[in-house]
Amino acid sequence: MIQQEKKPIRIAISNWAGAEPLDLADQLGYFKKHGVEVKILRFSVYSDSIEALIDGKVDAGMQTLDDAIRSLSEGGNVRVVLLTDYSFGSDGLVARPGIESLADLHGTRIGVETGTVGHFSLLKILEAAELTSDDITIVSIPTWEIQEAMLDGKIDAGVTWEPYLTRTVETTHGKVLITSREYPETIITTMAFDATVLAERPEDVQKVVAAYFDAVDYIKVNAQDAYLRMGQTEGISATEFESQARGLRYLDLKANAELFRDQAGTTGRAFDQTRAIAQFLFDQGIISVLPDVNQLLVPRFINELSE
Repeated sequence: MIQQEKKPIRIAISNWAGAEPLDLADQLGYFKKHGVEVKILRFSVYSDSIEALIDGKVDAGMQTLDDAIRSLSEGGNVRVVLLTDYSFGSDGLVARPGIESLADLHGTRIGVETGTVGHFSLLKILEAAELTSDDITIVSIPTWEIQEAMLDGKIDAGVTWEPYLTRTVETTHGKVLITSREYPETIITTMAFDATVLAERPEDVQKVVAAYFDAVDYIKVNAQDAYLRMGQTEGISATEFESQARGLRYLDLKANAELFRDQAGTTGRAFDQTRAIAQFLFDQGIISVLPDVNQLLVPRFINELSE
């Protein structure tokens, strides 16, 4: 009997420094090393990569945790097998001249794309400032329009990310009051699989996860070569890629194990944060059903490598 040849695991990706270790693993031959064939499909529009997973055109995708929550709550078959990175300085709040501290935000107009993880971050920022949403006026505005809105005087401050964060400071002569370094583990990217693939090809998924972490480990010991390779993939210099990478934290196997499990061996911070983001999306009316976090997060592939 002729054995049917396995199809490659198809993984969707879009340009984001935090997700590029996937492509690095391919370049360095780590998928081949672990005995799994992977086909990476790169999308110029991030939302198209999400739709590809929902529509079954790919087997997995690199997407933010809040988007994975949305997919599951809307009936999608998505499962998160690992966390790739979290923002650590590449997101933040910029304010116009005259606003020098978080306390000065009281009574101001703050621009943010409502219903997004940026909006969720704003709530974290207000908490740090000992303020609430009632103390400010939230102006719903796309992230890339924050700079123009500040220049036009429509808002006093805005939540955005790089490179918009730096550009807005330069053009408005304003000030970054706080970045995601002060609220880490909030803006998280994941590797999410279709649940059917997990059920039918768990060994191959395990190999993909192992190869991915090999690439993350390579970055730690060969950073400049890794930045050069990943930068070339995105069409930018190693220096520019390194600048982007400084604003995030790559999550290796150990970091994932700590996020998925606490010291007592029960569910860790990743589960708590996922519930918090899901509750926020529900409260904002972005999702109509609270998803089962224990269904969404699948730590067994992390656990297998950690043992």
